[in-house]
Amino acid sequence: MQIKLNTFDVLMAAVKLEMRGARFYADAAKMASGSEMNLLTQLAEMEAGHAKHFSDILAEFEKGSDERQPEVDEESDAYLQALTSDRIISTECQIEEGDTYPEILEKAMLIEKNSVFFYTSVKYSLLNEKSVPDLDRLIGEEVGHFKALSDALTAWRARNR
Repeated sequence: MQIKLNTFDVLMAAVKLEMRGARFYADAAKMASGSEMNLLTQLAEMEAGHAKHFSDILAEFEKGSDERQPEVDEESDAYLQALTSDRIISTECQIEEGDTYPEILEKAMLIEKNSVFFYTSVKYSLLNEKSVPDLDRLIGEEVGHFKALSDALTAWRARNR
């Protein structure tokens, strides 16, 4: 049996996830300086932009949707909770005092991989398929974030050999 997720809940989860990502990068930027801080600040702004984008989609969905929200399906709700609880920005991704820039980048790359997994997972479970192109675009952006972080880590390691 394929799980079908409530579009409203998926969009709410996406907003929360992106806001948590923005906070992660903003906190990480406070621990950095120079180009390192600029990269992390830029990523925080991008994640906040994603949250705003999904908030806007959610507002449009609530305002213009003829679609009735389905009854709460315990299996779907449990699945969404499992995907979003602390699985994306898990305890191993939390910034700690004394983390080095490479450690922060590694944690950020894990968050981006987890985010891609989340968006890919929910994409195929949405009741309302209208949000799929937005999810596809976001998946591409999250993959781009991963590449930027990976490139930054490679460059940092090359400079600090």
